[in-house]
Amino acid sequence: MRSTGMRLWFLIVLLSAPFGSAHAATLDCEGGIISAGDSRMDLLMKCGEPDGKESHDEELVDRPDLGTRRKLFIAVEEWTYNFGPAKFMRIVTLKNGTVSNIHSGKYGYSKDTKPEQRECGEQIVTIGDSKSEVIAKCGEPAGKDFQQEELKKKLDSGQERSVFVTIEEWTYNLGPNRFVRILIFRNGKLTEIKTGGYGYEMKQEEIRK
Repeated sequence: MRSTGMRLWFLIVLLSAPFGSAHAATLDCEGGIISAGDSRMDLLMKCGEPDGKESHDEELVDRPDLGTRRKLFIAVEEWTYNFGPAKFMRIVTLKNGTVSNIHSGKYGYSKDTKPEQRECGEQIVTIGDSKSEVIAKCGEPAGKDFQQEELKKKLDSGQERSVFVTIEEWTYNLGPNRFVRILIFRNGKLTEIKTGGYGYEMKQEEIRK
């Protein structure tokens, strides 16, 4: 019984541990410094609400013995902070409300300038971009569609991990003389860029948005 409890404790610590904890990054905000192990409330109090927020769930199935099957649920959040075009974006990963990783993204964007409507193809956006980065480059899409899928993976330890993936399809319409661009995101990261048919004429109220 003692070994089962120790195994569960080790598993929880492993799931909460930051990647590369020996040289863990920090986030320096006006309210103070955030590092791995801090709570969601610490992050909010010191850095405020993020400019972008993504979340998904993971499920880890553990079999400590032949007669036991245990599930651990992990809520994963990714908060993006934009500090302007002269600084890199900072991305904070939280697991079950605790900061587990902090890393830098690409250069930020000006919050006062609305991005131009552009082709939004491979020359503008890059696979791996976050939704915040795409909006900074291309603006808001004309339409969004959502669906969810579950991915299962066997781990070397014999455990089984389920990751729930939110798939978003953003459509950029640039008018009847240009092709529609379709961007596919998986858990907030750009994974595919597709070209559709010709676009359609936009109404004046759509153009002013």
